[in-house]
Amino acid sequence: MAGKKLASLALAVVLALSLLAVPAGAAGNGVGVLLEGVPVAYDDNYGYPFLDSAGRTQVPFRRTMETFGCTVSWDNENRVAIAEKDGVRVEVPIGQAYLLRNGQRVDLDTVAQIRNTRTFLPIRPVVEAFGAAVTWDGGNRQVLITTGADLVRVHFLDVGQGDAALIDCGTVEVLIDGGDNGAGAAVAAYLAAYVDGPLDYLIATHPDADHIGGLDEVLAAYPVGEVIDSGRTSDTKTYADYWAAVQAEGCTLSYDEDRILPLSDNTVLSLLETGDAWGDSNACSVVAQLTCGNVQVLFTGDMTAQVEAAALPLFGDIDVLKVAHHGSASSTSQAFLDVVRPECAVISYGQGNRYGHPTAQVLQRLLGQGISVYGTGKSGPIVLTTDGTTYSFNTSVTLSAHDAPSP
Repeated sequence: MAGKKLASLALAVVLALSLLAVPAGAAGNGVGVLLEGVPVAYDDNYGYPFLDSAGRTQVPFRRTMETFGCTVSWDNENRVAIAEKDGVRVEVPIGQAYLLRNGQRVDLDTVAQIRNTRTFLPIRPVVEAFGAAVTWDGGNRQVLITTGADLVRVHFLDVGQGDAALIDCGTVEVLIDGGDNGAGAAVAAYLAAYVDGPLDYLIATHPDADHIGGLDEVLAAYPVGEVIDSGRTSDTKTYADYWAAVQAEGCTLSYDEDRILPLSDNTVLSLLETGDAWGDSNACSVVAQLTCGNVQVLFTGDMTAQVEAAALPLFGDIDVLKVAHHGSASSTSQAFLDVVRPECAVISYGQGNRYGHPTAQVLQRLLGQGISVYGTGKSGPIVLTTDGTTYSFNTSVTLSAHDAPSP
């Protein structure tokens, strides 16, 4: 009898120790969620976070979003989980690879699901829709959620074979280019979820259609504080439509020159004058560098290798490069990469485009330096979030050498 009691006692101790070893807010597979450093408390009633087949963290809907400060509801007829906070409404349909943020669709790489009658949501895209930053602590198997007004986001929009990027810095927004003709309505709709009042700055890097084609519709949809133009004109109808919209809206107009635009206490956008005497309109692109704390993002328009070489003294170490000219071999020279030394790069291009972008040469240069390369043609919209110290992307899907079109 005494032996059985000792065995029972030993078993109890082992069970107690095993429970202590599970991270706060986690059970089973040991995945936890920390909100501003405080563990979210899960239990058998609400369920526990887990990693789904796509490697994404799924969390109990109600407990997580209520802890995050949301009002939650459930549309039983359409099987949609709904969370609302500070004027933002996020709807997540079960089993569908997208969510709606104030009615604007955001595509996902996994789906919300129901397990044992409980609703689970992919944590990253849902809380990012409310403006939070999400990182993964692999060592402790914990999702870290940070909310703060100082977060800056750069949205590289998916406009097919073209360029459009939105810098969202609190109540200040900057749009760099607007995609080709036909993309304007989609760009304007995308901005609706992020623009607070007027669009503070609109930068038209150069007059090619795949960069300014959609700007006339953006100008018609939003009051714009200032338009910053390359100064290069064109005799195309696309340029005429863009220029007419600038004049009709009565925007303050300026041309690219060395200048610093303050966006917040720790964030500026620096315009880098690379010269305007080039014969190629691509070479006259407005070039700008975003600096948020210690994080730098360089926007290059369609800057050519010739300009890169002439302007090398203007550049230094950066973190993220918006690759020039959609990955064309005419840009992103090795000499340029040796100077800017980015950790990550983003290429805006359309899948199956007739130009063969991104080229194998550029991908080889980038990948050869150990740079993580993201592409809108493969991932759709790409969102970079930074607090000025660290940064993260909303996708883990990157490009490889195999993503270069066959010659």
